[in-house]
Amino acid sequence: MTALLGNSSAPRWYQGDPPRLDAYLERLRAWGATATEVVLHHGPADERTARVHLLAEDWERVLRRYRDAGIAVQVHVSLDPRFATHRWLDDPDALKREYAPLFRVLRDLAAEQGRAVLVLHGAGDPARSYADNRQATVELLAWLAEEAERLPGEVLIALELGAMKPDRPTATARSRDGVLALVRAVDSPRVGICWDLAHDCENAAHEAGWTTVPDADFLARVVHVHAHDLGDDGASHYPPLLGRVPVAEQLAALARTGRLPSITMEVRWRCAARLGDPWELLGESYRRVGAIVARLSRR
Repeated sequence: MTALLGNSSAPRWYQGDPPRLDAYLERLRAWGATATEVVLHHGPADERTARVHLLAEDWERVLRRYRDAGIAVQVHVSLDPRFATHRWLDDPDALKREYAPLFRVLRDLAAEQGRAVLVLHGAGDPARSYADNRQATVELLAWLAEEAERLPGEVLIALELGAMKPDRPTATARSRDGVLALVRAVDSPRVGICWDLAHDCENAAHEAGWTTVPDADFLARVVHVHAHDLGDDGASHYPPLLGRVPVAEQLAALARTGRLPSITMEVRWRCAARLGDPWELLGESYRRVGAIVARLSRR
């Protein structure tokens, strides 16, 4: 039982610069990275989008560099509003067109790696009811599952457990029960949960009876993990070094199911920079979480 371990590799980590990408990949290999997660974007993009997303003109070159370094690639859907899940209700064909280039990348990754994961958020349009957001999420997941079935290798669709926001009371996938119910509604072996450990802990204050370890039904549906920590400011996406998120205990619960899915340390550069040198803190994150994964893999 060996898990793929990596981090969310926004271009900000190497300033979008080829020489720095070489140095970054060298560090990843030295730290023992076996995977990465990239947020893919195509179409118009501003400077902020370019810091977080891998833009279409760089997909082939950068993804090839990861693969040549022996690093498996997982994919996160663009955070741009054009890719928002709720758009399914207004124009599903338009949203399908936004996803088409992503599926071409997933097809090639799965054929080469054997497995690739696509992570997305549930619908969270505050102007819509929960029922409408739920419908958009379930119908999009069902379509994605059908498309994934047509691809070589194994492509898994992972619905991310998000943090509950007071200003978005009708958003979906913002609780354990909520994300599990959506995945169950689709009922496809291609669709599972992206268990975001930090967002899960953020939700503890809102979920009655919350415990560190979810129930067996939830754990059985987890196909991907996001690991990061919560800062003094209450924000997430800090390096998993602060101890506010029980990463070891939660990963151990997954290991007891007989498997460890792919794990992405979803650390943002700016959050790491608030604590010190981002690269040094990322390296320490690999050492800390890598030791947990290695220990669990030996059991």
